[in-house]
Amino acid sequence: MIRRTILLGALAVAACGPTTPPPTLPGTAGAGTVTTDPITVARQNAGAFFRQPQPNQPAAAARAIADIEYLTGAVPADPRWQTASGQAMNQLTLARNQGRQALGIPASAPAQGVIDGLMRAADALDANDRAAAAQALPRSIFTAGPEQTIRRLAQPPRIPTAGAALAALAAGPSRGGGQ
Repeated sequence: MIRRTILLGALAVAACGPTTPPPTLPGTAGAGTVTTDPITVARQNAGAFFRQPQPNQPAAAARAIADIEYLTGAVPADPRWQTASGQAMNQLTLARNQGRQALGIPASAPAQGVIDGLMRAADALDANDRAAAAQALPRSIFTAGPEQTIRRLAQPPRIPTAGAALAALAAGPSRGGGQ
């Protein structure tokens, strides 16, 4: 009994420890979106890209990969989405890892740094500002270097589990969670 009490106490203290806040995704409004839920918007935007990824659209690829990165951290942290299936979360994690591998991003890179770099690069590419796009992709996160990362985004990168991961989230958040 004492061991169980000590174990439960230790678990309670560990649960109160510092946690990494979920990532944020700037500019989650998408064309034709009818929701303000950033998770739904990111899922829809990434889904639109990954249904038929087109070459020579590095800005769209960067945003879609940033969306996957965001979803992987935001879904389990949002009380409304915590009922998402374990399969959906596993597929999201696989998709994020495949995206990171395709772009040369280390597994240890902070999600927010990846998201911020990809989103800033996408905005710069849309503005046809290659210098700003290169500056948005620091070698500490994008180890292939900015030019190679942009070339990889233009191919577009192969992320085989993205479609399944996004489809698994299509049921939406739980209706009974805290809103």
